Amino acid sequence: MGSKEVLLNIVEKIKVFSWHKNAVRIQKDKRRVAIANSVKLTKEQKEQIDNFFKTNYGRKINYRWHKLYTAISGKFDYRYFPEFLYSPDFQRLSNDPNYRVGYQDKNILPLIIKGSNVGVNVPETYFSCSNGIIMDKNCKVISEEEMLDKLTSFESFFIKPSIDSNSGENCWKYTKEQFDKKVFIENTLKVIGKNYVIQECLKNQFDIKALNNSSLNTFRVITYIVDGKINCSPIILRIGRNKSHRDNAHAGGLFVAVNNNGEIISNGKTEFGEDIEIHPDSNIKLKGYKIQNVYKIIDAAKKVASLVPRIGVIDWDFILNEKGEPVCIEGNMFWGGIWLIQMSHGESAFGDNTARVLQLIKNNKPLYK
Repeated sequence: MGSKEVLLNIVEKIKVFSWHKNAVRIQKDKRRVAIANSVKLTKEQKEQIDNFFKTNYGRKINYRWHKLYTAISGKFDYRYFPEFLYSPDFQRLSNDPNYRVGYQDKNILPLIIKGSNVGVNVPETYFSCSNGIIMDKNCKVISEEEMLDKLTSFESFFIKPSIDSNSGENCWKYTKEQFDKKVFIENTLKVIGKNYVIQECLKNQFDIKALNNSSLNTFRVITYIVDGKINCSPIILRIGRNKSHRDNAHAGGLFVAVNNNGEIISNGKTEFGEDIEIHPDSNIKLKGYKIQNVYKIIDAAKKVASLVPRIGVIDWDFILNEKGEPVCIEGNMFWGGIWLIQMSHGESAFGDNTARVLQLIKNNKPLYK
């Protein structure tokens, strides 16, 4: 091994160590610790966890993740997948970094999906900006002033960062009545920077909109490749509340487990342990509520995952639109979150594939080569 390879190997080990440490730091938040400590695992449960992880991962793990997921979901699963092994290990080994950064750009992935023949919808892009270069929907380069002039005629639009976005931060919805050029430049463009996308304002399918109409309520599903097969995690639906336009859990939204038949099978959950039986805004009882067309999400997620096979693990965000068709909002290719799925469903995000995923991590070799 040459000096360059040795140096790169050292840098990689430092990054992985830092990522593991960060995941543990998040888990040590006092609020999460208090929730986890409300659960006392039995001797038998601890033995199940130890045997499973020693057999497949090669070592024991701390029980903190199992306790947290059990406390919030109300269900125990010895196969719960700890957050510190997800992005730092499984996504790292599955997702080629040479592709990951580019595909993560919200100005690029929609072009790939739209240009394919898989038949999955993406939001209509009005304008995109990459490194300060603005293009219209026909990929024609235009000036900022031209874009602003055209935006004055739009009934509504949605703007968000195209890179380095997180939990709905710096995302804005504008209507024609709200739009003012000067305010938009000062309060939005200067904040959002040189990389953003301006898209149509989407609308939920009628039965999802009924749950909460202040936000666009989105489905989260993880696709992951194991031994040459694209698999899907269970589905969750994120729902806004308190008249917020954001459904993200970090922004105060709630999330529910949904089965493939479209039935909500859990109460509403939040990352810090609220258990919500009835939505506070719509007064709809969540568990048992039926949603049409959910089965289409799995098929759509596998189709878009097949377009980027060098990215083996992706957290996808979808909606069902007014026509009942899936629309791919975005794919998160690093620092995704399996905790929402496990907290709501009360089971490992990887189900019967969990042992195999742990074995691949133990092997610690890239899965995209």
